[in-house]
Amino acid sequence: MGAALVRRGGCLLLWLALLLGCWAELGSGLEFPGAEGQWTRFPKWNACCESEMSFNMKTRSSSGLVLYFDDEGFCDFLELILTQGGRLQLSFSIFCAEPATLLSDTAVNDNLWHAVVIRRHFKNTTLIIDRAEAKWVEVKSKRRDMTVFSGLFLGGLPPELRSATLKLTLSSVKDREPFKGWITDVRVNYTQASPVESQEVRLDDEQSRLCAREDVCLNGGVCSVLNDQAVCDCSQTGFRGKDCSEGKVPFQLAPHRSHRNSYVVYLEQDIKVYE
Repeated sequence: MGAALVRRGGCLLLWLALLLGCWAELGSGLEFPGAEGQWTRFPKWNACCESEMSFNMKTRSSSGLVLYFDDEGFCDFLELILTQGGRLQLSFSIFCAEPATLLSDTAVNDNLWHAVVIRRHFKNTTLIIDRAEAKWVEVKSKRRDMTVFSGLFLGGLPPELRSATLKLTLSSVKDREPFKGWITDVRVNYTQASPVESQEVRLDDEQSRLCAREDVCLNGGVCSVLNDQAVCDCSQTGFRGKDCSEGKVPFQLAPHRSHRNSYVVYLEQDIKVYE
């Protein structure tokens, strides 16, 4: 019996893990309100040599700190910010070399989802946006491997780092505005990453948020999200319209025997004859 309980418990844990994994894939993400002191820390990304990370983002802001990590006060860092009208600027350094910087041509502050990829290859770093724009830059360093000690910070930095400049390799990062918007589907080397800890950041499931109001879909319609819009499925309700509020849909159409060229439309309890 004990073995059976263990098996059942294992199955339950596996089911919960699969359920949570599927829920995460369906659009859960991080909502950054732009509050002072907000931050999210992911596990360390070992961006030393050949590696990449990716995420999706949506914002209306034209400035703010999107991503940062470093070697905790020595030489190496990588920073991604919003600047110059909502464009992404990437800067990084290795072995205390002059920072290498690139600026995207694409502005991403249009409140639409954008796919962002940061690809590391020793002295080179590439920024890819929506698979449509790719820019790379090379740092003039005597060493080609990047050293990383810190976690991967998104949206801001913890207060203890902002107040202790010696712990930050790039001192100016503490003065960056916090990011305001949404970030979802954070992946490191194609594997989905989960935040370790955060402050002032909300877990956001867009489908739940857009479908939260009771008046989105009426009469039992099922709400889902398509292209950032709430859409109602009225197929099982007998109603129609954008919110399933328009009158009953005819469900039976049959010839009327006593009238030539006529038919009967049955609407719930009403019967109407059309000549």
